[in-house]
Amino acid sequence: MPFYRCIVPQDSVPFEKRQEVATAFTDIHCGSTGAPRSFVHVVFDEVPEGADSDYPTPYYVDGGNRAGRPEDVKQKLLSDLTGAFIEITGVSSDQVAGRIRESPASWSMEGGMVLPEPGEEGDEWYEHAAN
Repeated sequence: MPFYRCIVPQDSVPFEKRQEVATAFTDIHCGSTGAPRSFVHVVFDEVPEGADSDYPTPYYVDGGNRAGRPEDVKQKLLSDLTGAFIEITGVSSDQVAGRIRESPASWSMEGGMVLPEPGEEGDEWYEHAAN
């Protein structure tokens, strides 16, 4: 269950741009991992002006994925996600940071099934995931 949170200052990213970011993140994640599009979740959390933030920059991409992918795939995924966010929103790159957190596949469920390890999905799992 890939889950991406975009932490942004309140009212700084219009709805239309949020839709573009969500589509781009889905394209990037699916292109990198082969995951079904319906499994990718993207949300925006707004930080009110003047509120204390736990993040190092005003804009932060916080991703959660299954553990087990090669390091180069994870690094490219994070780079592509933050790059798409910057391109779509027009935010300066020095204002955007991010991370990808991982957890074992067995800790996640999607479509009523515990997720298999990356690379162990199999045809039956993909058929069920598509429905």
